[in-house]
Amino acid sequence: MRGVLVPIVLVGVLLQIVRPATGAAGDGPHVAIVGIRMASPHSLRIEVATSGLDTEEAETPAVALTVWLDGVPAHATLPLIRMPARFPMDLDLPAGVVRVGGIPVGAFRPIRPFEENLRFPVEVTVSRGGRTATARRMGTILLPTVIAPGNFNEEKAPDQGVLAALGRHGYEVEGGYPTLAWCAYPSEKVTPETGAFALAACARRVIFPATYAAKINVIGYSLGGLLARWAVAHDTDGWATLVSRLVLVAVPNEGSVMAYLVRHVPFFLPFSSFGHSAAAQFMAPTFPFWRADPSQPWGAPHDGGNATLADLNTRPIPNTVRVYIFYGSHDPRRPAGPVTSVGITKGELSFAPGDGIVLADSALGLPINGGSGVGVLADRTVMRVDLGSVYHTALLAAGAERIAGALQDHFSATVDEAAGTP
Repeated sequence: MRGVLVPIVLVGVLLQIVRPATGAAGDGPHVAIVGIRMASPHSLRIEVATSGLDTEEAETPAVALTVWLDGVPAHATLPLIRMPARFPMDLDLPAGVVRVGGIPVGAFRPIRPFEENLRFPVEVTVSRGGRTATARRMGTILLPTVIAPGNFNEEKAPDQGVLAALGRHGYEVEGGYPTLAWCAYPSEKVTPETGAFALAACARRVIFPATYAAKINVIGYSLGGLLARWAVAHDTDGWATLVSRLVLVAVPNEGSVMAYLVRHVPFFLPFSSFGHSAAAQFMAPTFPFWRADPSQPWGAPHDGGNATLADLNTRPIPNTVRVYIFYGSHDPRRPAGPVTSVGITKGELSFAPGDGIVLADSALGLPINGGSGVGVLADRTVMRVDLGSVYHTALLAAGAERIAGALQDHFSATVDEAAGTP
C-alpha cells in the first residue's frame, strides 16, 4: 500500500477535428477547470472547458489531465470527432475506470474510501501545434459529518442556522454526495445503548451509502455528545475506528446538577417526565455536589450518584479519535448571563462558570468539588474553545463557524491505493 504524492495522469486525449471553429484559426488554445466534485458516491468528476482547439491545421489537438491523488498513473484516450466546449471526466474510484460520457477511456489502480479530508491539485493542459495552455485548480473532498443533537431534538426540526453555517464551509445535507447528517433520536426514551445505536444506524443509513468514506466526524451536542462518547467507547457498530473527529459541544461529561434537580420536580410541572427518564439519570452528576453544611466536604445525597456515566468516564478514547471541546463559561459573579449550579448546601444552590445547564469544568472534564474529573478527555482533547457567556441551548449555533474550522483542521494530499486489486 502506498500513499505518496504521484499523479494519476489522463494523457493522450486525441481529438479528430473535421471543420474549423467560428474563431480564427490563429487563436491560441484556452482551457479552464470549471468544476471538481464527487458526482456520485463513487465517482470524482472533473469538468473541463476548452476553446481555440478547432483548426484546419494538420496537428491534432490534445488534452492532458493530472490529478494528484495516488501513486499509479492512469491513461485515457478520448476519440471524438469534434472537441466539445465543455465536458466531464469521471474517475470511478473503486473500479479504477476513467469514463467520459459513460464510455470507459482509461484505467488506474482502484482507490480506497477516504479516511480524511482530502485537498488535491488538478492540472489540465491543452495543446495545438506548438502552443499550449494550462489551468490549475485545487479540489476538496470533505469527510462526512454526523450531528448528534441534544434533549427534545425529536420535537423540532434540525437547526437551519447550524446547517447553513456548516454549509458555508462546504458541507451539504442534500445532493448527490451529502456530507452532513442531522441524526435525531427519542431523547426522553433513549438509554445510552439505544441512543448510541440510533446514531450509528443513522450514519449507516444516510452517510455511508451516499459517500466514499471509510470514516466520519461526529458533532455531539449536550446529551448527543454523551451518546456519541458511548458509541466510541463501547465500539457501537465499529465507531471506535469509524470516528475521526469527535466534537463535544456543551456536553455534561461529569453530569449536571440540573439533571438531579429535575428528578425532584413534581409531576404536574414542566420537564417532570424528563427528570425521571433514563437520559436524565445518565446526565446526573458524577462529581460531589451536596452537603448539609458549609463546613462539611462535598459529597452525594442518598439518591445521588451516576454509575453509568462514571463508568463511561473511565473508558479510554481510541488514539485515532481527535476530541474537540466547545463550552460556555459565564461567570455567575457577572450580570446578564446564565448561572450554573455547582452544588447544593442546605437546599440552597451555589454557582460556578458555565452555560446555565453544564458547568464549564464538566464540559472540560476537570475536577469539580474535589472530584476526580475525566482523565480520558484530557488525554485525547486537541482543542478547547471557550464560547463565553452563551446559554446552553444557543451554544451549538454560536460555535458552528468555529466547529466547521475544527472539522477542517487537517487535510491529506494523498490517499491509499487498494492494494492487491488488479
